Amino acid sequence: MPGPVFLEGEIVTLRPIEKEDLEFIQRCMNDPRIWRPALDINPMNRQVSEEFFVNVLSDPDGVTCLVCDDEEPVGLISLSESQYGPDETSRARSTELDYWIAPERHDNGYGSDAAERMIQYAFEDRNLRRITSRPGSFNEGSQALLESLGFEHEGTLREASWYRGEYYDILIYGLLRTDWRTGD
Repeated sequence: MPGPVFLEGEIVTLRPIEKEDLEFIQRCMNDPRIWRPALDINPMNRQVSEEFFVNVLSDPDGVTCLVCDDEEPVGLISLSESQYGPDETSRARSTELDYWIAPERHDNGYGSDAAERMIQYAFEDRNLRRITSRPGSFNEGSQALLESLGFEHEGTLREASWYRGEYYDILIYGLLRTDWRTGD
């Protein structure tokens, strides 16, 4: 059962991740429909999932939440240090947004709702000024989600990822607080 509600969206809740959630995370992270687009090619066994829980999911420098529909986990979303490292991240007040939704739960609006709520949290509660996300060029669904939330394509890392036997670009998307749509 997921932990207590941390943030509420229109259709999802974002909850802290507990060790009991690792079975769901391990199952999803071993699904090629998640690990291939996430460019994380290593399998996740119980020991790796426990290390992932300690080193990544519980990292005090970021925020990682389970995306839930009622009490049912459907995905993961996080804000983490940008690629520039902790010193540059804190000076620039920036973060990186990452997310995935279990493939069988796609097309229900969970990713958009979770991302929208996490963006609001980043700007309003954490006083950040910039959010970056880096989908692969093959991940058109993620690109569409980011663009629907106001992110702009800011650059391309050419042939920076290997996906299913070919090199692909990594796209850099960014959203500034000054460009963010609050819905007001």
